[in-house]
Amino acid sequence: MAFTQDGRAVAANQAVEATTKSARVALVQRTVNAYCASGTTGTIGAALAANSSVFAMRLDPTAPRRLFLERLRLQFTTIVAFTTPVTAGRRLSLFRGNGAAASGGTAMTPVRKSSAYGSPSEVETSQGGDIRIAAAAALTVTGITFETPPIGEMSLVHVGAAGGFFEQLFEFAPTECAPIWLEPGQLLAVRNPVAFDAAGTWQLAVKADWHEARVLDDSGSE
Repeated sequence: MAFTQDGRAVAANQAVEATTKSARVALVQRTVNAYCASGTTGTIGAALAANSSVFAMRLDPTAPRRLFLERLRLQFTTIVAFTTPVTAGRRLSLFRGNGAAASGGTAMTPVRKSSAYGSPSEVETSQGGDIRIAAAAALTVTGITFETPPIGEMSLVHVGAAGGFFEQLFEFAPTECAPIWLEPGQLLAVRNPVAFDAAGTWQLAVKADWHEARVLDDSGSE
């Protein structure tokens, strides 16, 4: 290993591998504030109206940190068959929004990825945030403006028969692209852009992974 010096100070030396001439770096977790949350809807009734929300997580409007969503796993199961098992356009989508918190359904509790480190998540109710999943009907999203187009889509065209199952993993880690960034007061929701067709009932399991951190140019500290 060699050292490259910039001529100003020893502290500015850079360790370089002699063979590859590559700089040595250390990969470290940016923050100890890392979380996950999981939940399952109740049985969602037939013919769900277009633009209904079945999951929503909102960052506290006064949060000192931003939320960086790294991964979202959705598992869809048809319980009672849809009248038309294969229906073009049937889908769920991810939308970012801004405004009020969603209401209704069942509140979820974020889990710290470390039992020893990290402060409570800024999506917890106690911190001024909100995270919840639908019970038998859509969440109430009055006062929320959603961005378009959606961040991602989960096609459900082919799972209209009873017992139909489909799993979608949305990866937003830096190795894939970049985390989805929520500012204070913003939320992420799972919604259906088009109405679900008749008779079919279903449930959705959701697993989210994220971390919370100050932006890089923030003068504060964790």
